[in-house]
Amino acid sequence: MGQPRVKWGQIERYFSKRGYEIKGSGGDKMIIAPKTDDPNRTRNVVRVGHKWCSSGGSEVLHASLQQIRRSFGVTAEQILND
Repeated sequence: MGQPRVKWGQIERYFSKRGYEIKGSGGDKMIIAPKTDDPNRTRNVVRVGHKWCSSGGSEVLHASLQQIRRSFGVTAEQILND
């Protein structure tokens, strides 16, 4: 069975519901983890390239999904099941 196909709109909706910030940066999109109470902890950030986030229907590359999984602990299946 192949890799699940995840679209940018699904990722944006999943993270927006959970308090993550999504900002534009030179055509790319940055997913920024919510703030915590710990002043010594930095916020994780993932940059998704402009080709994969130009519209809600754009399919995101597997490499970007792996980066999201490593940074935030969120799998493609969790995003698809939302």
